Amino acid sequence: MEKNPLGEQTEYPQKYNPDILYPIPRWPARSLLDIDKKIKMYGIDHWHAYEISWLNKDGKPEVRMAEFFFNADSENIVESKSLKLYLNSFNAEQFANEKEVEQNIVTDLSKVSQSEVKVVLQNLNVASLDETSTRIGVSIDKESVGTIEKEPNEQLLSVTEDVAFDEELHSDLFRSNCPVTGQPDWASIHIEYTGPQIDRSNLLTYLCSFRSHQGYHEECAERIFRDISLQCKPTELKLSLNFLRRGGIDINVYRSTEVMTSDMVIPRLARQ
Repeated sequence: MEKNPLGEQTEYPQKYNPDILYPIPRWPARSLLDIDKKIKMYGIDHWHAYEISWLNKDGKPEVRMAEFFFNADSENIVESKSLKLYLNSFNAEQFANEKEVEQNIVTDLSKVSQSEVKVVLQNLNVASLDETSTRIGVSIDKESVGTIEKEPNEQLLSVTEDVAFDEELHSDLFRSNCPVTGQPDWASIHIEYTGPQIDRSNLLTYLCSFRSHQGYHEECAERIFRDISLQCKPTELKLSLNFLRRGGIDINVYRSTEVMTSDMVIPRLARQ
């Protein structure tokens, strides 16, 4: 296994090389959050990749977009820069057809994540380039905020005396930071829940407290899911944390109290 390429100056590969893929175990972050002991959680990690190309049997370049679906129960996540380098390793390789490329990606990503991965390659002339749709729910971005702390604090969360049924809230103000490079990671969050009504102002203050937090995308989503579950005690909870594209890849993390499938992800947002 090669050294984590994130934060390192790395040359782009000149030939197909699945060994570039770098796994990051999920358990260290989850053990710190005590997630397995405290809450029930299911989910999917949904990635879009926009820089996939290879040579067909005649030596002509082919270009595709792709979607990758990782199960939240997989042993590892894939470090995003290593995935970018891996996908670029296809650029000068010749393949008989698209199916062969897709199967290679399925095999390689399933091996590194230690779980079955679903891969969908999309031709640019049939892929929808405008998947943005009217967002469901209420934006909390105009709510007032209290003091924004330097680290997320679950004690900021609170509920009102009312009960909410399938309430949907969203915000575009989320920002966290890469734990390796310190670079900012911007995202939009969508929360759907049933239970004691969550105080929207306090929720926004809590989400804004991630602005200085260093954590991988998946860890941030699972921390939010845990904190809302324990502090607000909803009977049902779903959330998505949809990060902006970086290096031709965007990552969308979904967590839920119910089992999720790949057809339950939301359309791309305008910022992506």
